[in-house]
Amino acid sequence: MSDISDDAKHIQSVEKFLQVCVERIGDKNEKTNDKLYIIASAINMINEFIIAESRYSRKKMNDIHTLLSKVKITQDLNG
Repeated sequence: MSDISDDAKHIQSVEKFLQVCVERIGDKNEKTNDKLYIIASAINMINEFIIAESRYSRKKMNDIHTLLSKVKITQDLNG
């Protein structure tokens, strides 16, 4: 149950992060130079986010593979 809760929290935080990025880029009260700075900053944040998300996904996949290998070993021992 905890994994489902953690995944739901993760999804919520991802959605919030992306919403903040869109809001920052969408602010119409900025001058052109400021707007370009905000866009560049948002691109860098998204880039870092994608790297972190890839690491998170790899860790989750490794956890799944570990669990599946344990199940296979148990099945091999039982039958």
